[in-house]
Amino acid sequence: MNRRLSNPDLIPVVVAGAVGVLLAAIDLGSRSLWFDEGSTFAIVSQHGAALWHAIAHDGGNMLLYYVVMHVVVAWFGDATWVMRLPSVIATGLTGALVAATALRLFPANRRLATAAGLLAVVSLPLIYWGQNVRGYAWLVTFSVASFLALIVILQTPAERAPARGAVLAYVLSTLAALYIGYDVALLIPAQLALVLVQRERARLVIGCLVVVALLSVPLLVLAAERGSGQLFWVGPLDWQVAGQAVLALLSAALVPNFHRTATTVPAVIVMGLAVLVALGLALRIVLRERRELQKPAWPLLFILAWLLVPTVLALVAYAAGEPIELPRVTILELPAIALLVAWLLLRPAVIPALGTAAVAVLLALRLAQVIPSYGVSPEPWKAVTAYVLKATPARGTTCVAFYAQDGREAFDYYLLHTTRLRTDPWPNLRPVLPTLPWGSIKPYVEGYATLDTNPARPPRLASQCPRLWLITSHSGQSGGTHQSLVNLERYQALTSGLERLYPHHNLRTFGWASPIRVRLFSR
Repeated sequence: MNRRLSNPDLIPVVVAGAVGVLLAAIDLGSRSLWFDEGSTFAIVSQHGAALWHAIAHDGGNMLLYYVVMHVVVAWFGDATWVMRLPSVIATGLTGALVAATALRLFPANRRLATAAGLLAVVSLPLIYWGQNVRGYAWLVTFSVASFLALIVILQTPAERAPARGAVLAYVLSTLAALYIGYDVALLIPAQLALVLVQRERARLVIGCLVVVALLSVPLLVLAAERGSGQLFWVGPLDWQVAGQAVLALLSAALVPNFHRTATTVPAVIVMGLAVLVALGLALRIVLRERRELQKPAWPLLFILAWLLVPTVLALVAYAAGEPIELPRVTILELPAIALLVAWLLLRPAVIPALGTAAVAVLLALRLAQVIPSYGVSPEPWKAVTAYVLKATPARGTTCVAFYAQDGREAFDYYLLHTTRLRTDPWPNLRPVLPTLPWGSIKPYVEGYATLDTNPARPPRLASQCPRLWLITSHSGQSGGTHQSLVNLERYQALTSGLERLYPHHNLRTFGWASPIRVRLFSR
């Protein structure tokens, strides 16, 4: 079972990797930074103790990604395309690794490997995260690398010891994935389930995971100190959340970030049928061989474990009250979906021309969802910054307040990249919430402070600020968690207080995923 990739086998790997890089690199810098990307910029711009404090405040989430991005920004600058380039590279590597995984599971079937790699990267969720200053693209890459290394270990003949390189790759890729995102822990039980079938490697694999667990202790300490309260924005599981997760899993849509297209429904139907048929057929084969006391079909069992075990665990965790952002977690299963559908359409029992045509249809439908997303900004902080600067009078004092304060991070980014700011520090634009002077970068993750608008005391705010911008986003949800509701009520109290202080106010809204509301209060 153990085999090395030959030169012809590298063709699917290279093709999938190149397509992944190409699709993620198109129009890379045109989409505006959004809320979380602004946080990444603010965090990785810190140094020394400030950097560590910012990472720790996030509970260690994306620790490795932040450290690497800190180096990238320090060496190459903070241009949008520069900060997003590592995610582009990760997307290409994911496609290449999925193709290599397919060649391990289905030796010599290069058509299947090519299809699997392409189905993995021609995916709206993966391309979106591949154009993000966030760690999700790398999370998928290291997850696939972990599974590929596990395959190499399990496929090594019993009379031989697995290659040290494969064992080291398994430990390092699994550890790296955990240090980027906690959600990858959902995949480890799937890997342990596979060890039950290949028991001769159980001691080795479990030993590797023990090493990973020991090396993850600092991460666990950070997570325990921070607690799950930082995930107050994750709402309860309902039909809307479940629907968004299914659409993302099928790569048919990414709601609410992008609007549905004319081909969204056909993509859902065709891809949904393909996944259901593939699941049914794979389960039938595995169960039939088990009943006949044969060794279960190893490749299918591997893919099913990768897909089903994390899904069940995520739903159980949700039912237990543990906050999990289900639509984002689905990206960890996109490679398994690609492998499963590629197997369905290009297995030896299918007429080659028919299978190839079906793959082409699926790729076309998935590409039809990707293309309209290029350059689209669901949270256009660049436009918000330009609007505020243009509408601020050149004379007099105009104050600026953010709720939540996280919005200051993306606003700061575009201020720093405004030509006028480099020659004029905007003395007439005064930050009051937070009060940090322009030009200074600081993370404000989950900052929900407010201004003093208490009518019982003569407020100084109105006298100091004849005009006040209130820029709000992610201010809370009426149907969300308790903390989310508290944040929303605090925001409503803030706006009501400002309306009493200022007789004139107008509102403009930008974006739709998490709308950015820009209010100008004036006397």
